[in-house]
Amino acid sequence: MNTTSQTSKSPNGLRTQATLTIVLLAVQFVLGMVTNLYFAFPDTNRPDLNWAAARSAVPTFAHIILGILLLADAIVFVVRTIRQHNRAWIFGSWAGLISIIIAIYGGVTFTTTQIDAYSLVMALGFIVTFVAYGWGLIAEGN
Repeated sequence: MNTTSQTSKSPNGLRTQATLTIVLLAVQFVLGMVTNLYFAFPDTNRPDLNWAAARSAVPTFAHIILGILLLADAIVFVVRTIRQHNRAWIFGSWAGLISIIIAIYGGVTFTTTQIDAYSLVMALGFIVTFVAYGWGLIAEGN
């Protein structure tokens, strides 16, 4: 193995985890788009009925579950970067975690209120997360 390829790889798999996270974010995006295009929440102001409807639609429920898994992944990633004192990843991992929390807040609030602005908050949180992990991969490679 040459020296160049070894120095561009994170110790203990940070680069691999970040790459997998980006792939999962892409899947999350597709599930969100399928939900947006093909799923209609009931015409009601009752959050319990909205949550029941969301759980009954497979792509929407998968979107919710994957969001929770991405949150857990982001927490683990922050802990790993701090433990490894990996400066290239610390900022990106925190930005990713915070933006995932913002996206989840947007999604939960959108589901309960059906106010479109919260769907936008969810989408913007996703974009920032995607950019944060991409930036980390680029910064870590230098």
